[in-house]
Amino acid sequence: MALDELQGVIEKLRDMIKTHRDYLSRHETRTRQVLIDPLLQELGWDVSNPEAVQLEYRVGQQWADYALMSNGQPVAVIEAKRLGRGLEDDEIMQVLNYANRDGIDYMIVTDGDHWEMYEVFQRGTLEERLLMKFQLSQQLPHKNVLQALGMWKPNLVDEPNKPQPQPLPDDPPGQWYSLASERRYPQFTKPIQLKIGADIEKSVTSWKTVVHEIVAWLIDTEKLTDNHFPIEMKDNIFISHEAVNRDGTPFNAPQQLPKGLILQRGIGVAWTQWERLRELLDQLQVDTSMIQVLHKPRGKANR
Repeated sequence: MALDELQGVIEKLRDMIKTHRDYLSRHETRTRQVLIDPLLQELGWDVSNPEAVQLEYRVGQQWADYALMSNGQPVAVIEAKRLGRGLEDDEIMQVLNYANRDGIDYMIVTDGDHWEMYEVFQRGTLEERLLMKFQLSQQLPHKNVLQALGMWKPNLVDEPNKPQPQPLPDDPPGQWYSLASERRYPQFTKPIQLKIGADIEKSVTSWKTVVHEIVAWLIDTEKLTDNHFPIEMKDNIFISHEAVNRDGTPFNAPQQLPKGLILQRGIGVAWTQWERLRELLDQLQVDTSMIQVLHKPRGKANR
């Protein structure tokens, strides 16, 4: 996806809001068809394909207007309203709670003009869980592009060899993050390089990939041995010799590790896997200062 094409779509939607605000604000269906669907389509979510997007998806005791799907599971739900009709904080929190219970990573709220995206499993207030926020009719289109990339399909779905967006001329340089840091991994960023000590340096594409590479290194160096397995996370098996949970269900997105071990990549959002990894490193008394990750922002929210 070229960023200039995304900016072109955003500029058209901006004009549509300005010209047809009264018409669009009268009905949610009009807002969805004219404003929401085109932006989702440009961000890689084919709204006509139920394998990519399901409409009226059951979440807890409510129905989400959209569910963005990956491998038959929702990675995000969208609560859509007619143009000019926002959601109150208590309504947002209720949907977040339902999404949390159903194991859905992200929630998006929009009236076609205002867009907000929340990290479901993040603890704290709504402001602390907010990943991105923008308004098509008020902010400059190129700034909206950077925010909208938070909903770009490859940013929400872990895929091998996934395409990268064409960088903007002022694409900021990366920053190094050390695992010895007191904070968990930087939110809403994209890792691009992993260093372990002086000998290992690898390109990476997501934080779950970083987890996989570090776990593989722990196994190769025999810091993790058979005595440690199976390793659990969120009432599921995280790492084991067999791709089966204790209840007999198969692993969600199993990934091969050295020495015949298997990591269940499909459980938990990236930061929950990251916290479990940090716990393992502490238990194994690994010097975390030797592990560093180069990362870049990927549409951080304007708060």
